[in-house]
Amino acid sequence: MLDWCQKQKNGKISLKEAAVDPRCNEEWRNMSSQQKGIYQARAKESKVKDQICAAPKTVLGETVKDVEAHERREKEFQENMQQYIKSVVLMGKKHNNLEKLKFIFVHVNWFFGRDVGINTYEFCPAEFALAEFSLKDGVTNIYHEILKMTIPLGWRADAIEFSQQTHQIPIELAEGQSDFCLMYNKLIKILEMNKTGNKFPPLFTIKELTPAVESLLIKMTNAGNGSIEDFLIYSVEALFAELRNAAVQDVDDQSIPLVVAETEFKKDKFSSVHDLECDFHKNIDGTSQYCSKAIVKRWGFTICDYCCEYLGITQINGVHCPFPQLYYHQDDQNNGKQDISNIDICLKNLNMVDRQKVVEMNGVSEDHRRKVSERNHNNEQQRRNLCKPLEIIDHSKPNIYMPSTTVANIPTRPLRLPKTMAQALNGVEENCNLFKKDDFPLIGGRGIKHKKQTTEIKFPLGRGRGCH
Repeated sequence: MLDWCQKQKNGKISLKEAAVDPRCNEEWRNMSSQQKGIYQARAKESKVKDQICAAPKTVLGETVKDVEAHERREKEFQENMQQYIKSVVLMGKKHNNLEKLKFIFVHVNWFFGRDVGINTYEFCPAEFALAEFSLKDGVTNIYHEILKMTIPLGWRADAIEFSQQTHQIPIELAEGQSDFCLMYNKLIKILEMNKTGNKFPPLFTIKELTPAVESLLIKMTNAGNGSIEDFLIYSVEALFAELRNAAVQDVDDQSIPLVVAETEFKKDKFSSVHDLECDFHKNIDGTSQYCSKAIVKRWGFTICDYCCEYLGITQINGVHCPFPQLYYHQDDQNNGKQDISNIDICLKNLNMVDRQKVVEMNGVSEDHRRKVSERNHNNEQQRRNLCKPLEIIDHSKPNIYMPSTTVANIPTRPLRLPKTMAQALNGVEENCNLFKKDDFPLIGGRGIKHKKQTTEIKFPLGRGRGCH
């Protein structure tokens, strides 16, 4: 067909026109088998060549070439991330200002997430928090928003279920923020204060949240006419490992690998601390551990807990660590009663002197407690006189401790059968066989062949055809 197109009108006829042109079909039919064989051989050769050049694919439909390219890009990204973190921490250590280095934390909660392509995800954000962190000042300059999102058709049930199990933010909350352009401008304002040259500082989050953070940034950049290429999302676990190893370098030089750092960071030892959450989650029980604002604070507390001691930084309550003492706050709705929070964590952090002060904080002095709890001599004698001797009962010998009337009534033979008939068997013959042998024919088994049921053929009376 290609040769025919080149012959007609100096090759100005396309293949699409030649396919419907009757002259091309007529010329093909008038060719001899030898002439057709040349073109058939060329078509077969082209088909084999296309099959050889076809790229192999995975079971998910991805080409192996694309998968390998994605792995190379991911490996290169991880290497660049490790190199950046190591260089920044090394420069801070070299110039003795490691505690002044600032990093940006970001956490995102969502309603639902879905796959929109190969290695591509879209999350419907519900809440996010952005914060600055340094070992000297702790977590500062927090930007927190609860979002009002329109749930697309088919995802409402998933959004409600995931929300009830975690952060409990209602879908389409009226008080939520829905202007992504406004949020993008606020984000850029915070990042520009920490800008180095013409690049924004990287955003640090845990590895599992990287797709959710990227999805949120895409929504912001689309609304604010920005570019997602301007943002880098790095691992906060890797930052934690480098800061901790740099902090202990002058003390014991016992560095930990990244895997150990990730395990320690995931423990989230301050997850039960209260009063770190936002105003919305303070009014909902059991949601403080899921609040984005509380989580970025706990990330800072965890890093400070492992680093400040080795760097000689005095930890300040509420800045580098949660408040270690019991505290009270007035509850107007509870008739002015005092509510105690953080009991478990505070008791763990109390020393022996503080433990003696706990009773005084409860309104009971140590002397009064001992006076009330101790027995005097008369009370102790009275208690001893009222005590009865222990009576040991050996249940392995019931005849000794069992009363005589009970022993006599123990049956020595089985009871006789009743003379009356049960109500369920009333009207049924005693020896009635409900099942017949013909109802369960043999179906064969080991050593038994199944025989088909044959019927005996009876010939008609008298002489038939052919009988003499």
